[in-house]
Amino acid sequence: MLDLATGTILVLAGALLGAFKADLSSLNTPLRLWKAVRVLMVAMGLALLIGLVDLPSLDTDTSPLAWRSDVESALADAKAQGRMALLDCGAEWCAACKELEHETFADPRVMNSLKDWVLIRIDMTDFDPAQRRLANLGIELSALPWVGFFLPDGRQNPGVVLTDFEKPSAFVRRIENARTYSEKSASPVETWIREKGLFLALLLVFAAGVGVSLTPCVYPMIPITLGVLGAGTHAGQPALSFGVRVARAGVFVAGMVTTYAVLGVASALLGKGFGSWLQLPVVTLGMAALFASMAASYLGFFRLDLPESLKSRMGRRRGGLLGIALVGGTTGLLAAPCAGPVVVGILALVSGTGDIALGLLLMLAFGLGMGVLFFALGVSTALVSRRPRSGAWMERVEVFFALTLAVVAIYYARLGLGL
Repeated sequence: MLDLATGTILVLAGALLGAFKADLSSLNTPLRLWKAVRVLMVAMGLALLIGLVDLPSLDTDTSPLAWRSDVESALADAKAQGRMALLDCGAEWCAACKELEHETFADPRVMNSLKDWVLIRIDMTDFDPAQRRLANLGIELSALPWVGFFLPDGRQNPGVVLTDFEKPSAFVRRIENARTYSEKSASPVETWIREKGLFLALLLVFAAGVGVSLTPCVYPMIPITLGVLGAGTHAGQPALSFGVRVARAGVFVAGMVTTYAVLGVASALLGKGFGSWLQLPVVTLGMAALFASMAASYLGFFRLDLPESLKSRMGRRRGGLLGIALVGGTTGLLAAPCAGPVVVGILALVSGTGDIALGLLLMLAFGLGMGVLFFALGVSTALVSRRPRSGAWMERVEVFFALTLAVVAIYYARLGLGL
């Protein structure tokens, strides 16, 4: 309740102080810093409201869990007594392990659910010897965190193994599910998709692609793209037929989509090793810095743009379909200053699942979202003349993306600092 109240106050205060006001173009450096503070205020409030961060608990009535470190005898005792057992494997360098320890296992609901269990915790900071110790018990793991559940008959329940951070409410459901044997464990992403549906996941990623296409480092490229597609007005050049415009716009978008699809497949092929790599504090803090810098870019502290000479050459080019496909793929890469943070987030999720089909579908959806505006403008000459001009609405888009990226930066910073 305290998190919700504090989050609401921060969001309202930031909004009332002008966090969403379209005034970026008129700000000097001190005022721009004050703008960043207001946006950060709203971002912190949203992070509290959606549960990405929590305030320290004031509940002192709960007793801490009684952990054992003698994993061999503890598992034997649990089997002899016919009790459920939990094995928590973590390390000092594992950010998600610390988050599980300080947030999830410290939650009163989790403590209550585990009160009759045999609880075991093993420190795997010195990873190789600890790994060999567990291997002698038939427990195989290659990444941290790793939380395993054991049935009263001593069997490990592979379908509920946890290999990432999980909020207390979801972990309580996992504890209940652990009482029933299941063969295969699902990643957090797979669990979310199974609960919410693949269609919703694809729709959200598609919407993210559409949103990125409206950002300042993509939207200004539209006139250049129209020149490549032949949809703009060019003196001395014949107008293209509708069918030709559809073909050229479709090929352009296909080039863009192919770029992102290749990234999705490559990320899935990397497998869960990439997900484990992201648990290192130096990496999570680096991710926080990346997202924070992208947020700063949206707030106008610096700009990432193409050289004017390259824009001019692209605008004069009206090559064949293969050339258009290559320009489309290049446009997908050149949009990296705005698309990069979204793409990195999607690829990290895909890599955690190792699912090639999921990686392909998600990145196809993102690429299609990025390309839908280019396709519509490339096909319709009427839309070209009616498209919105740059103005205050684009500054609001900038603030929205800065806010979103700031929320993500806060989340990664918390992981890296182990708070």
